[in-house]
Amino acid sequence: MGYGIRVVLVMNRKGGSGKSTLCRALASAAAARGETVTIFDTDASKSCLTWMQAGKEAGNWSPLVEVIHTLDALRVAEAIGQIYEQPDQEHLILIDTFGGGSEAQDVLAVAAHRIICPMMLSRGDLSETLETANWYLKLRGRVEKPGELAGFSVLLNRVPVRVSETERAVAEELFQSLPALEIYLGSRAAYVRMDREGLLGVIADKTPNRALAAHVQSAVKEAADLLEEIDQLILNPAEIA
Repeated sequence: MGYGIRVVLVMNRKGGSGKSTLCRALASAAAARGETVTIFDTDASKSCLTWMQAGKEAGNWSPLVEVIHTLDALRVAEAIGQIYEQPDQEHLILIDTFGGGSEAQDVLAVAAHRIICPMMLSRGDLSETLETANWYLKLRGRVEKPGELAGFSVLLNRVPVRVSETERAVAEELFQSLPALEIYLGSRAAYVRMDREGLLGVIADKTPNRALAAHVQSAVKEAADLLEEIDQLILNPAEIA
């Protein structure tokens, strides 16, 4: 099934919530199914750009995936417009944002089809996620056509295999407060390896140890399931509660 061009804005006011890891996982999943991927790295740390460079050096990259670093939101919007003019219509565009909030993120949000807010299971992450949702609701009041603004969903990120009572309480409060994705990203060694070495699917293909390769493939499937859920939300958008 083809999904066309999709623009996903990965946004959380809190630094260290796993925004870049989420972009890398989704890029890995899309590339594994043969899609073109463009990541706009708008963080001054250049973490996604550095990731691409490391992946290419390690031989764990694909010509389908490109990372562009820029701090200029208008340049991102212009580049997205240029992508729409290209014949390739199977294209996942990911925008990795910086922590905090600014007018630049308003520009990026207007260009997106879906806004995904990753958070870890901590009180601090929940507080910043609620603030990010508040930014989104205020943005709906600022734009001329709020009905055309991308929908907003929270993604639980780096979820441990064993969830503590405190973490469970945070999750329950989240589910009562904001729209959250059903799929979450677990706390997997494969994602740590991905962050260091490149695209998940290529790493799995080049891992000779079958057991280790299977662990990486499990992460690829998890990311693919998440991408499928996001794609379905873009095709069938729902309003924030």
